[in-house]
Amino acid sequence: MSRLLVSVCGAATLALFGSGCVSVADHDDLKARYSALSEKHQRALEDLGRRNADLELQVEKRDAQLETKDVMLDAASKELAAAKAIQEEIMAKFSSLTPPTGSTEEGDITYGNNWIRFSGEVLFESGKTELKAQGKQLLLEVAKELKAKGMFIQVDGHTDTDPIKRSIGKFPTGSNFELGAERALTALLFLQKEGGIEPGMMHMTSWGEHQPAETGNKRKNRRIEIRFSAEDPYVTGGEIKSDGR
Repeated sequence: MSRLLVSVCGAATLALFGSGCVSVADHDDLKARYSALSEKHQRALEDLGRRNADLELQVEKRDAQLETKDVMLDAASKELAAAKAIQEEIMAKFSSLTPPTGSTEEGDITYGNNWIRFSGEVLFESGKTELKAQGKQLLLEVAKELKAKGMFIQVDGHTDTDPIKRSIGKFPTGSNFELGAERALTALLFLQKEGGIEPGMMHMTSWGEHQPAETGNKRKNRRIEIRFSAEDPYVTGGEIKSDGR
């Protein structure tokens, strides 16, 4: 009986150990797998950390860019407001210019956002390039205002389509470009010498008869246009653009 009991207990013990214990080989395998998973998990965490740091850096850069843009936008807005205020002052001055008595027609003096236009009859004697007294006075008033505001100036000479005949001796090419240039130069030199505008703030062009203000209207087409800008045209492209033509 006792031998039978020992045999039964031994069998039970073997069964218990066989079902509940792990072999050394299995234990080492589990340990290796756990170690590999731990390393993989650690690498994933480190990678996420780097990505998070990169994202934070990108956010900081974007915030800095937005702040810079806001500053630039604010500065540009202030510059625009200041330029608009200056423009309004100039326009108010031009609106107060008094046309010469008895020698002008409607439209002999016109102006826009950054230009003022004088018909040839207002500034010059017919067919000549010498300024009238009234023309000098008008140019002095324009010069005073534009000089005070620090404007760059472009003087444009325009003519009608009539060919040069009486003054062919003065303009041997017979080209209205020459007449337009002479009148523009006369106005420019007066603005410099009498109006006190620095030469480096001005330039001139001649369009001859090729940019009429109004087709068929010779009086309006014979004109001097003075265009102005706070920006140096040499830097911004050469010609001062305007809505004047």
